[in-house]
This record gives sequence, structure tokens and C-alpha cells, in this order.
Amino acid sequence: MPDFRRALAGPEILLFDGAMGTMLQSRGMPAGASPERFGLASPEVLAAVHREYLAAGARVLTSNTFGGTAHKLGPGLDPRAVNREMAAAARRVAGDAAFVAGDVGPTGLFCRPLGEVSFRDLVEAFKAQVAGLAEGGADFILAETHYDLAEIRAVVVACREACDLPVAVSMTFESGAALTGASPLTFLDAAQNMGVDLVAVNCGAGPLDLAPVVRSLLPRLSTPLLVQPNAGLPELVDGRTVFRLGPQEFARETAALADLGVKALGGCCGSTPAHVAALAAALQGRSWTRLEPAEGPHLALTSRSDSAVAGFHRPCLVIGERINPTGKKILTAELQEGRFDEAQRLAREQAEAGAGVLDVNVGAPLVDEVQLLPALVEALSARVQVPLCLDSTKVEAVAAALDAYPGSPLVNSISGEPGR
Repeated sequence: MPDFRRALAGPEILLFDGAMGTMLQSRGMPAGASPERFGLASPEVLAAVHREYLAAGARVLTSNTFGGTAHKLGPGLDPRAVNREMAAAARRVAGDAAFVAGDVGPTGLFCRPLGEVSFRDLVEAFKAQVAGLAEGGADFILAETHYDLAEIRAVVVACREACDLPVAVSMTFESGAALTGASPLTFLDAAQNMGVDLVAVNCGAGPLDLAPVVRSLLPRLSTPLLVQPNAGLPELVDGRTVFRLGPQEFARETAALADLGVKALGGCCGSTPAHVAALAAALQGRSWTRLEPAEGPHLALTSRSDSAVAGFHRPCLVIGERINPTGKKILTAELQEGRFDEAQRLAREQAEAGAGVLDVNVGAPLVDEVQLLPALVEALSARVQVPLCLDSTKVEAVAAALDAYPGSPLVNSISGEPGR
């Protein structure tokens, strides 16, 4: 089987498979049941679904592990073992004819400050899943249908710590934003900053509705792009979820996205092997050429929900540097007491005045920066959307703060010059 990274660089438009839940429900899985548990109990049914997608022309089969973390599987199952078996099930069908994507869905939890779970806890949960997928024979990890940049970042960190497989990350958007507020461009900026191999959008809507999302990414897109639409918008009919977009219409509308420079296409909710087969036929004769970002070279900094972009073709990016105790008696006293009222006031004031990035420095006398910088970063990220710039003379403090910050901050200074 060719290397997945090499396939991403080549001219072929890669065809992914379609929905798994839709197919398993049509084969007897009860509504609301765990697809992973059903797949373990009915391996022949799962293998048949994979075979149908392969016969339809899919070059990527997705493992039945969307809910494969301990948070979703619940008690009684070993996440690593479950993911290993589910990846192996896809691998046995794929053989050398298709790649296997190790599927990683959201946990349903939010890391601090929006929720109670820590970023490191999310990383550890995803590490167990990713390790199992790698052991089962996945060619790459696909984090899909995510709605929080912090969780996407946790998946990528887990992948870096658990394996050396390529990484794809996919986010879902509604009305131009993810659930936690990130725009498609902010998602793209964060994903490309993390050096993922494939970025993607999936679910939420049909192909016509995802076209504007794809267009919004083009100015800064330099990474291959995957798009997996639903088979139309879901409708509730007689207590059942119905997707009305048929295979031919789905294929026509989805194949048109290739004209925008999309590298890979597939289906999400409601799609079937018939949809994938029609899409394979519609893509015949098409090839892919890597796009050059329209905005040219740039540096993008992201928070959980916003981007700040710097480049030679842009106006200066203003970095607010007032959250620095040097020469500030009130701020110094509060930091020494472990309080953040003044720091939060300065953050709001600078953001309202137009600062694109906020520098954060807690280097006051008698302050433990390793403890205080992460705490302040977490407090600020709950109150301002602009990206934060972590500023410290201590590498340990910056490392601790990175685990507390749910965006992708810029490390401003690890030097002997406070406040710069």
C-alpha cells in the first residue's frame, strides 16, 4: 500500500467512505446503541459495511471508533483494545487496496475554562485511543466532527505522543462558526500551526451548504483539504432521522467541490455506499493540484475562537503588553496574592482598544511563575477572545501555561528580558 503522505502529495483526488452509523442501524443496530459495542458483537456486519464501501470505490475506509475514548465507551471496555480491534477490522478488508483512517470523535466534554476537564486529561484519553488505532493498522488518524479547537489540539498532541502516523483534523460548522465560536479560518490557522497533514470540514450540512465554508478557507489554505458533507440536512420523520439527498444529486454537488481545490471527498451522515459509488463516477477524470494561499506568506496566531494574522502585506499587528508587573504596583501586589482582577481589567481594556494579541507576563518578585502563569492564562482565556502571547524567562512556566491554554499561543520570550 502506498504511503498516505505520498498519496496526499499526488494528483489523485482521494475518495473516502460514507456514514458508519447509518449503515449499522440499517443492519440491526438499535437507535442510541454504541457502534463500537455493536461492531465487537457483530464483526461480520461491520466487515460487510467496510466491504461495500470498498466495492463502491472508496480509497479510504474509516474505522468504527468515532466514540472510542473511555469517556464514550463507558465501563467494561478497554479503549486501547477496542480501537485496536476496530482498526484491525477495517485493515483486514482494506488490505492493500485502501487506506485505513483511525477515527477519533469528540468526547462530549469541554476542557477548562469552558468545562471541568483539564487539557492534559483529554490528551491522555485520546492517547489510549490513538495507540490502539496505530496498533490495529491505521494508516493515519482522522479526528472528525469536532466543535472545539481545544479538543482538536488535544487530539494532535496525543497523536504526537502516541505514534508517528499522519494526522487529519476535521471540524463541523453551523452558520459560519463552530460551537465554541471558532470560524473556519481560525480552525484552519490553528490546524496549520500544528502541522497536520490534512484539514477537513464535515457533517452539519449538505454539499451546497459546505461550499461557502470551503471558499472561506482558500485565502490561507496551504494544506490538503478533505470535505465530507451529509446527504442533505437531517429531517425528523415519524421519529426517524431522514436524509433526503439521493446518491446522484449528492455526487453532483459534492464533486463540484473538487473545482475549488479540494483534495479528498467523502460522505458523512446519511451517506451510503450508493452515494460513494455515484461520487466515484462523478470524479472520473478529475485531478488535484495544490493551491497557493491567496494571502501569501503570513503568521497566524489563534485563541480558542479567534485569529490574529501578521504579514508584510498587512497593517501592523498590535500586541498589548500591559499585563506585565514591571512598574505596576497594583498588578504586582495582586499577582503576589494570586489575584487577577487588575490583569483581567488590563486585558479587557487592551482588547477593546484594538490589540490583536495580548502579552501575558507574571514575572514579579516572590511569584511562582510555574504555578501562576497557567492560572492567569486560564482566567484570561475565559474572558477575552484574542490570542495570548506567553512571556516568561522560565521555560517550565511557558510549558505549564501551554497545557492550560486552549488555543495555540505564541511564545513571545524565553529570555532574560522581562516584558519583551
